[in-house]
Amino acid sequence: DSRLPDLTTVKVPEGVDSATVRRTLLETYNIEIGAGVGQFASSVWRIGLMGPNARPESVTLILGALADVLDA
Repeated sequence: DSRLPDLTTVKVPEGVDSATVRRTLLETYNIEIGAGVGQFASSVWRIGLMGPNARPESVTLILGALADVLDA
């Protein structure tokens, strides 16, 4: 019933270690995304869409970084 319009929730692909991807994004790209909460802690990522992250170039950066990390 509740949704934060400032966050996008992304389902973690099968077989992917959520924490490892988030750590790699932070260490390699300086991109921080949040884990899910409660029962969704390891099955979704929460990506903020506020401030600088609301720009098209930020979307391109996160999508490229995710593609790179998930392809590795």
